Amino acid sequence: VHEKIKAMIDDGILHPGDKINKAGLAETLGVSQTPINEALSRLSGEKFVEQRRHQGYFIRAFSDEELCSLFEVRGGLESIATRLCAENARDDQIREIASCFDVFDLPFRDEWYADYVRADKIFHELIVVCSGNAVIFEIARTQGYLIKSNQKGLARPPAETLPEHREIIAALLARDAARAQELTVLHHLRSRDVFKETLLRKNS
Repeated sequence: VHEKIKAMIDDGILHPGDKINKAGLAETLGVSQTPINEALSRLSGEKFVEQRRHQGYFIRAFSDEELCSLFEVRGGLESIATRLCAENARDDQIREIASCFDVFDLPFRDEWYADYVRADKIFHELIVVCSGNAVIFEIARTQGYLIKSNQKGLARPPAETLPEHREIIAALLARDAARAQELTVLHHLRSRDVFKETLLRKNS
């Protein structure tokens, strides 16, 4: 139940700021309210939801400051994960990562957007999984930083990120670990800068 609710947040079925209808959620998932309550308590501890006094549970909305921090964490962890993929992943794993964006091209078509969002999630999840590092995988699973950082959708348009993804893929195919790591850091810090610039405008 915990993982299903988290997936509903990730898929945008439950939106930031939404109040959670526990009875409706229990009916949707085909369970009693006991596992719903247990899952929501756990998700509250993980900061996916927040409990408001006398109001119930709400899907947590992350601030621009928090999103900056999340993309910095992604830059650190995923860059190491990408390096480890280049060093250690099997050829078939590298090919699977490399195939994520095969159906997309530039100029980018608007009708591709939803599929690109899914491909982006799969690409970054595969990098974590195929790194072979159990600690990185566990941090990604328990902290859910991939889900949290994507709360507002893609930080930058596909026209910007598709070439970056392809550069990372080229480095992986070449088994150039240092280059793959460097490109992944830059990829996430450029997304971080979107929220950083928003903060600067707010504070100016």
